[in-house]
Amino acid sequence: MTSDITQFDQVEHFWCPMLGQTIKFGYCRKMREGMPCHRLLVCYESHFDVIGFVGANYTPEEQEQFLSKPTSRVENMLDTVEKVRKSGADQ
Repeated sequence: MTSDITQFDQVEHFWCPMLGQTIKFGYCRKMREGMPCHRLLVCYESHFDVIGFVGANYTPEEQEQFLSKPTSRVENMLDTVEKVRKSGADQ
């Protein structure tokens, strides 16, 4: 397998469950602050050897980071409130 990380960027998946539209792999590969979407393996498994691609291009630590389910919006909001509260207490 070639190590060109952009080799599959033009491959389209018929429906992104998060965005509700057709989407290209290139977007999914870097959508989470430069890291892949957590659904990458599920969405692209029928398009090409996405497991091989992930293994060739990402460390086990990176894989663990992006393949874990992201926090919910509520969890993100609560984390933000907690950070603001702590920063206000530090002043």
